Amino acid sequence: MEWLKNNWFQARSGDVKSRRRLLILAVAMVVAIALLVSGQSSSQPISIAVHKTGHVVSSSSGYVHLTGAVKSPGVYPITAGMRLFEVIALAGGFTLKADRASVNLARTVNDGEQIIVSGSSASPVTDGLIHLNKASASDLDKLPGIGPTLAQRIIDWRAANGGYRSVDDLRKVGGIGEKLFAGIRKLVSV
Repeated sequence: MEWLKNNWFQARSGDVKSRRRLLILAVAMVVAIALLVSGQSSSQPISIAVHKTGHVVSSSSGYVHLTGAVKSPGVYPITAGMRLFEVIALAGGFTLKADRASVNLARTVNDGEQIIVSGSSASPVTDGLIHLNKASASDLDKLPGIGPTLAQRIIDWRAANGGYRSVDDLRKVGGIGEKLFAGIRKLVSV
């Protein structure tokens, strides 16, 4: 603690980055001490990750890649049970062009997942076709036989698999059988 105090006073006259690092380190130490005091047994390891935004994430259980229409796209540490809205908050929130309906903010995120937030400036519908890698849930809901639940499954599959490489990938989405696929295949593109 004495080391932190001495370095803080040296950094006060120094650059902003040094002070910011020391502040983040101090916050991490306070969180670690709070966890110990609140009943964390000494036999359980404490893991604390501090993201570049300054948010402290304890006991990281993995990472997700957040990309698209968010202020700071990148790889973020997650904890078990973390929701998408929490990861988007770590990324500084949506951009002004974000299509907020293109993601389910209440869903839990998984380790190793890539999440793409669509931008509303890129038109998902051109030439009468709905583009699977850009469409929002409301765009997909306009397809015959696709309701809100299935539209969200299409978006979740896109996010979990890095997008659609061909229209035939729709067959891999749960709930889309051969009959439904035959009815929408000429209405969509990638």
